[in-house]
Amino acid sequence: MENEGENKINKQEAQSVTLDNGGEVAPVLIAPKKRFPLIRSISARTTVNYYVFAVVILLLFYAMFFAGLYIVYDRMMEYETERIERSAETGFPVRLDDYSFNVVYRRRLVEIARSNKPVAIAVFETVGDGYDVCLIVDDMGNGLSENSDLFNSVMDKLDFSAVFKSKKIYMADTPFGTYMCKGSAHTTDSGTAYLLVMKPYDMWNNQTLKMVYVLLVCTVIVLALACVFAFFASRHTTKYLKDFSQKAKRVAEGDYNVKFSGSGYSEYENLATALNAATQNMQKAENLQRDIVANVSHDIRTPLTMIRAYAEMLRDMPMNDEKREKTANVIITEADRLTSLVGDVLDYSRMQSGVTEYKFEDYDLSDVALSVLEKFEPMCERDGIKLLREIDNNASVTCDRQKIEQVFYNLLGNAINYCGDDKTVILRIKKQEQCVRVEVEDHGAGIEQSDIENVWDRYYRSPHATRRVVGTGLGLSICKSVLSAHNAEFGIISEIGKGSVFWFELRVQS
Repeated sequence: MENEGENKINKQEAQSVTLDNGGEVAPVLIAPKKRFPLIRSISARTTVNYYVFAVVILLLFYAMFFAGLYIVYDRMMEYETERIERSAETGFPVRLDDYSFNVVYRRRLVEIARSNKPVAIAVFETVGDGYDVCLIVDDMGNGLSENSDLFNSVMDKLDFSAVFKSKKIYMADTPFGTYMCKGSAHTTDSGTAYLLVMKPYDMWNNQTLKMVYVLLVCTVIVLALACVFAFFASRHTTKYLKDFSQKAKRVAEGDYNVKFSGSGYSEYENLATALNAATQNMQKAENLQRDIVANVSHDIRTPLTMIRAYAEMLRDMPMNDEKREKTANVIITEADRLTSLVGDVLDYSRMQSGVTEYKFEDYDLSDVALSVLEKFEPMCERDGIKLLREIDNNASVTCDRQKIEQVFYNLLGNAINYCGDDKTVILRIKKQEQCVRVEVEDHGAGIEQSDIENVWDRYYRSPHATRRVVGTGLGLSICKSVLSAHNAEFGIISEIGKGSVFWFELRVQS
C-alpha cells in the first residue's frame, strides 16, 4: 500500500477529486480562491484607504484632545485654586472677633467667592480634635454660618498636614463631589487660624460638554467632507492608471500606435516614458522579426535551389571528374552559405537571451585575424577584391578567440559587401600602450553622420541600404554584443563618398 501522506494535497492550494481513470484516483489541482474579491480595483482600495486614514486621524485627534483636556483642566484648576487662595489670604485679620473680621473681611471673601464661581471659602480654628468654624462663604455670598455639611465632608477626607503644613493642593472626594483644596495657616491673637479654599473639580461641566458637543458636530462634518474628498480624489488619482491599463491592453492586442501620457505627474511621466519606449521597442522588434524571417526565407531559398539543381545534375547527367568536382564544390559552397545563415540567427538569439558563455584567454590578435583572412581569400580572388593588410605582430590581448573571429568575419564581410568601385578593403591591427586597435576600412558610399549611432542598433534598418549579398543583416548587431561583453571601445568613422572605418580596441595581455 502506498503511503497515504504522498496522496495528500494541500487544502489551501488544491482539492482532491476522484475520477474514473482505470480504477486509479487522480488528484485534480484547483486554484485557490482569491482573497478580498469585493475590493479589486485600485480606485476602490484608494477610497477605502482615504476613509481609514480620515478615521485614524480623527481617533488620534480624539485621544490627544481628551488626554490634553485632562491635563489642561488639572493645570487650570490648580492655578485657579492657588490664585483664589492667595487672594483670600491677603489682609487676613489678626483678630477674629472684631469689626474688621466680622464685616470687612467677610465682605472681601464674599466678593472673591462671587467673582470666582464656583468656590467655597472657610476660616476656622482647631479645638482639640475638632474644628471651630468662624466663617464659611460660597460663590453666591450665602452660608455665612458656622455650620456646613460641605465643610464637614471635606475635612473628613482632608490630609490636614499636607494641606496646611506642606501647602500642597489636595483632592477630596466627598458625597457632594470632588473638591480641589488649598489652605494656609495664619497667626492670630487667639492662636492659629486656617484659611481653606474648596473649588469643585468637575471636568464634565456644562462648558466642557458644550466643547464635546461641538467636537462631535465637527467630526460628523469632517467625516462627510473626507468621504466626498476620498471619492473624488481617488478617482482623479487613479483615472490615469485606468487610462494606462486600457492602453496597455491595446498594446497587448498588437496596437503599437498607442501613446502614453503622464498628465503632469512625475511618476506617471516616468512610467509613460518607459511604456512608450517599450512600445517602440516592441514595434521595432516585431518589424525586425518580420524582416529577419523575410530575409532568411529569401536567402535560404536561393542556396537550396542551387543545391537541388546541382544535386539533380549529379544524379541525372553523366559527368567527367572535373565537372563532377565543380558541381560538388557548388553544392558545398551553397551548404556553407546555409550554415552561415543559420549560425547568424542562432548566435543572435543566444546573445539576446544572455546564455552565451565567454572564455577569456590570451591570444595574439594578428594570428586570429590571419586565420579569418584565409577564409576570404578565395572569394576575393574570384571577385577581384584587394584585401590589404597592415598588421603588427605579437599583438597579444585577452579575449574569447571564437567570438573575436566572428567579429573579424562580420566586419570584413560587411566591408567586402560595400567596398566601392576600387574593390579595396584594408585591415589594420596596431599595438598601443594599453590596447590593440583594429580597423577595417572600405572605400564605399559611406554613412550619414546622423545614422552612425544607429548602425549598431539591432533594430536599425537604413532606408538607403541595399542587399548586395546573401545575409541576415545581423552581423553588426552580433559584433556589438561581442565587443560589449569584452568591455571594448568601438565605433565608426565615415564620410559620404569616401568610405567607412569600423574600429574596436581590446585591452592588452595582462
